[in-house]
Amino acid sequence: MARPALLPRTRAGGAVSPPREAGVLVAGVAALAAGGIAAGLQLERRLVTRTLEERQEGERGEHEAVPFFSLRAPGPVVVTPDGVRLHTEVDELPAGPGPADLTVVLVHGYALSLDCWHFQRLHLRGRYRLVLYDQRSHGRSGRSDVAHCRVPQLAEDLAQVLEEVAGPGPLVLVGHSMGGMTIMHLAQDRPELFGDRVRGVALFSTAAGELADYSPIRGLPGRVFSRAAPPLLAALNRFPQLVERDRRAGSDLSHVVTRRMSFGSDVPSRYVAFMSDMLAQTSVGVVADFYPGFAELDEYEAFAVLSTVETAVVGGEDDVITPVTHTDAIVALLPDADTRRLARCGHMGILEHHTVFNQVLDDLVERVHRRYG
Repeated sequence: MARPALLPRTRAGGAVSPPREAGVLVAGVAALAAGGIAAGLQLERRLVTRTLEERQEGERGEHEAVPFFSLRAPGPVVVTPDGVRLHTEVDELPAGPGPADLTVVLVHGYALSLDCWHFQRLHLRGRYRLVLYDQRSHGRSGRSDVAHCRVPQLAEDLAQVLEEVAGPGPLVLVGHSMGGMTIMHLAQDRPELFGDRVRGVALFSTAAGELADYSPIRGLPGRVFSRAAPPLLAALNRFPQLVERDRRAGSDLSHVVTRRMSFGSDVPSRYVAFMSDMLAQTSVGVVADFYPGFAELDEYEAFAVLSTVETAVVGGEDDVITPVTHTDAIVALLPDADTRRLARCGHMGILEHHTVFNQVLDDLVERVHRRYG
């Protein structure tokens, strides 16, 4: 399937603006994972005020009181052919009537863990069987050889998780960022799974390719930056103690960088702290291992397969990691998808606007039920 040209972004009033200066997945997450190292490792906490930390949290709801990182469930360890142990968790349905045959599989993104699905897990558990897992080298899963830190391998891992953990029933796959790329590559590699077993797919804040075309540095061409970033990350990885100390210090700088790169609106400070803590669990070495693969990403052939199932696509207009132009490109190839283009929404919309994303998932499952019975 031919790839569409990425469209220029538009703002209110119809004015066309160039892609955001932090418009690549890898650049943004690398900046996050490095904890603002390039901006000055030894900046004192007093250089940035604690104003953001002290603000009142504005959003309240029935799920707001549940602590982050507190949701856990047992699940089998999946051992891949190359020996990586993948951590899985399964939220089983309580005994009794209900749609016991449907399983929702949540696939997280780059430098994150299954904990990023906090609000979606709270919303869906008890209603559907849920399978979550940490991608290789992330979260509680084992470290991968660098040669296997690529999206095609992640798709193979997902296929194995589906086979060994998800069970034989119908599936809805939900991917955020790199998780969406994983699902797209699975559709390319294993098209026979889609329509029979995989009946619905949600792609959140993700991209199908052309990630090397953007740069986080104004005036520096994207492909130049893509060539420069791997040695920079490799250099950072040679000083892991210094890097990790800065990242885990809970610094104001880290807080500001995380807020800027993750969110498009004024979110509660605990959301920012949650993101900072989750990113700090992913070493700079892992960030460096996966980085080169994103410049090679090309998942456009997936859409001929994905168009045969129910789909939902959501992107944020203030996403500086995978700009909304990538969402527009996916939507052009999935014209029947339920699509949302959210204002004041950054890359971590699944946290920032979780009620909207949860509703999208409800609607997707409902369409799957109507279509397949």
